[in-house]
Amino acid sequence: EHMKDLALYHVMRLRLATEDINDGMEISTPQRNFLLFTVDNEETVFVNDNAEITEPDIDVRNGIVHRINDVLLPPSASTTTWEYISQSQDHSTFFQMLSDANFDFLGTTGPFTLFAPTNEAIENSDIDVGTLSSEAIDHLLNFHLISGNHLSYELFDAGEAETELEGGRLKFGAQRFGLFINNGISISRVTASNILTSTGIVHVVDSVLLPPGIPLIER
Repeated sequence: EHMKDLALYHVMRLRLATEDINDGMEISTPQRNFLLFTVDNEETVFVNDNAEITEPDIDVRNGIVHRINDVLLPPSASTTTWEYISQSQDHSTFFQMLSDANFDFLGTTGPFTLFAPTNEAIENSDIDVGTLSSEAIDHLLNFHLISGNHLSYELFDAGEAETELEGGRLKFGAQRFGLFINNGISISRVTASNILTSTGIVHVVDSVLLPPGIPLIER
């Protein structure tokens, strides 16, 4: 359902070339939501203020395609990432970690892509959250965070991405069970992907992503 809403929010039932777009124009989508177009002084076109049309007017057999540099989140994604995690019974431990580390910016700014380990994942990780220093928790949480909106297929296509932890990178691959993440120590599976929020995208993972080279736990 998330992906259907997302896909339809990128579609208009008309052939619209950039030369026909005026600043402030609103166009309805198939689900009767609206896209807002703005045009700056250099004639650059933006959709919903944040997504720039970087490659306009690609002619295809049944219409026109405009390549943009960001994901358009539909109004149905009205809950923030902070609210989503706080309301999820499966993420109460992770939310407590986010709250203690003052990551409440996930409710006001973004977009960010968050990999959210479940309570079971944290319990099975041998991490004693209560013994971690505030710096270690901050490093751990930033290793679960990527700037921008990144859907699962985009992560797979990219192969890797830089996290908000300086020098921390995640590698991505896919098997028949879906997207996998290699954090340099172990492999985690994405069990629920592409959960859209108003401040980003959440992917649920089945294990904690441990930053390589950082002694978070004693083995």
